[in-house]
Amino acid sequence: MGDHDSWYTLLMPEFWAHLESSAAEHLARDKAFLIFGATHFTLVHVAGAILAFVFLIIAALRYRASLQDSSRGVVPPRNFGLAAMVDGFVGAVYNLSADVMGEEDAKRFLPLTGTLALFIFVCNIQGLIPGMLPPTDTLKTNLVFALIVFIVYNVAGVARNGFGYLAHFLGPKIGGFPWLFFLFLPIEIVSHLARPVSLSLRLTGNIVADHKVVGVVALMVPLLVPLPFLLLGTVVAIVQTLVFTLLTIIFIGLAVEHAEEH
Repeated sequence: MGDHDSWYTLLMPEFWAHLESSAAEHLARDKAFLIFGATHFTLVHVAGAILAFVFLIIAALRYRASLQDSSRGVVPPRNFGLAAMVDGFVGAVYNLSADVMGEEDAKRFLPLTGTLALFIFVCNIQGLIPGMLPPTDTLKTNLVFALIVFIVYNVAGVARNGFGYLAHFLGPKIGGFPWLFFLFLPIEIVSHLARPVSLSLRLTGNIVADHKVVGVVALMVPLLVPLPFLLLGTVVAIVQTLVFTLLTIIFIGLAVEHAEEH
């Protein structure tokens, strides 16, 4: 199985080839720019993202159904099913957010942070399923996540603190040295522009490396030997989800608290 082969290409090769060929006429990128060199156009990552979306919709419906019983969600379900997994996962994200930005802001931004964490984790874990490719092993997918975070935390900072948020780009208020803003301004701009780049590159690099290692080991020795690497891959999927989510929470927390610092 090649790098871009999957169950989609194996089970419906003619339909999939026609679909990718039609999409490539309108979406394929011919020009190379910096690190974006020539690549093989594929819709496998799009299909994986759609699967993750469908799975999360089903999980959300199951969780909502669990809230309709007599306990109204106050008592955790006895069986550890899909609803309990979603409840525990989102609860962990909320607790992490509350520690960083406080309970009020944690509740306000939980729809973003919780959904982002769930979606990234489901995408990551697909790389451990034979015949599947993780949508997060391509830079395009992760860059979209990072740009959403970039836009949200800057908009939240301006909405919470007004032009006071933009003042932090000029550096700290140092009496007698107002000219220092010429130094701090480009540094702060580059620092903020580097955030989506680092978020996307970190996630892409780790998921690509993990998927390649698991794939090579599975091809060399398909029985038993890949199991430790699959366990390691699970840890990588969890850790990379945690890192992306935590950095998102930190960026938002810093943006909405700038008024207190200035």
